Amino acid sequence: MNEERIRKLGVGNRAVTFGLRSSPPPAVSPAVGAGAGGHCSNHQAQPTLAQEAMGRARFIAPRVSVEAMNPKELFKKSMPERLKWYCSKLCAYQDQLRESASRNNVPAQLIAACILNELADIGEISDVWQEKLGAMRGSVGPAQMQIQTAIKFGHVDVSREVLVRNDNANKFQPPRTMHYMDYSPPPPKDLLLHAHVAERLKIMQVAIEAAAREIARLLTRMVEHKLKSWQQQHVFNAPAPKMAAHPEIYFQKGSIRGLTDKERFEQLCELVIAAYNSPDIIFAMNPGRSLLFGGSSEAPPYLNGRVHGFNGASIGWDLFQAGLFAQRP
Repeated sequence: MNEERIRKLGVGNRAVTFGLRSSPPPAVSPAVGAGAGGHCSNHQAQPTLAQEAMGRARFIAPRVSVEAMNPKELFKKSMPERLKWYCSKLCAYQDQLRESASRNNVPAQLIAACILNELADIGEISDVWQEKLGAMRGSVGPAQMQIQTAIKFGHVDVSREVLVRNDNANKFQPPRTMHYMDYSPPPPKDLLLHAHVAERLKIMQVAIEAAAREIARLLTRMVEHKLKSWQQQHVFNAPAPKMAAHPEIYFQKGSIRGLTDKERFEQLCELVIAAYNSPDIIFAMNPGRSLLFGGSSEAPPYLNGRVHGFNGASIGWDLFQAGLFAQRP
């Protein structure tokens, strides 16, 4: 069996790897494929956010929602092993992937590739322990989304009850016994809101929807800036999600660079996942060259985003090849 060649990249204090496809991947093991209803036979389908909204499900955030992993370890695995890992993370949540894809009009496989790319780059201290300690800043959950980003753009729904409690907390004035020399520090602003969003982002269904909303936002910004370098490199020429006829238009002929749907989906994954990690790459005059097109893997600008884009494209290639998490019109 021919294995993919692996190259190691040094980025900051951590090693990042990406796979170079040298041969067609081997056949997919039946145990990894989707079972009846589009679900892996080894994973029970989990309820969706729509079911939660109707009172048919209740989600409780785990204390820790991520496990340590790095791209080097992922791309050392064979194709069947990688598919098994992908399925262990998302096969139980295919209903949510479809729901979020339909609601935001973005490809379900693109959402999956984005989530899996984030889960493939989880540090034991920087990410796992951050959740164990209950951090309310930084990136949390399977989508590794910044809490402030989720709040700013409304990527996590917040009930009126939470908003009222947060507003009341913002108005809280410490009693005189807490004053020191007639001064008391103001309470942290939006503390309850940050805590609520941080907990919700640790729920996989919420993470999937948040990632889908961010992908839709990024695609919209790309449409508004089609003439910028990053979009031009990928020959991006698709409509905004609100105007698209269906999600799969983003990797159809004429929407993005590539000769086949699979090649175009790979391009789409790199385009979007790079921006998911480095949003300013969308507007940059010099974003650096795409790694798919021979760009430098060792130097700025936007090295972190471009490497994430390439790793995400490699994951996307796997998913498309196997038909995993696919949703077709």
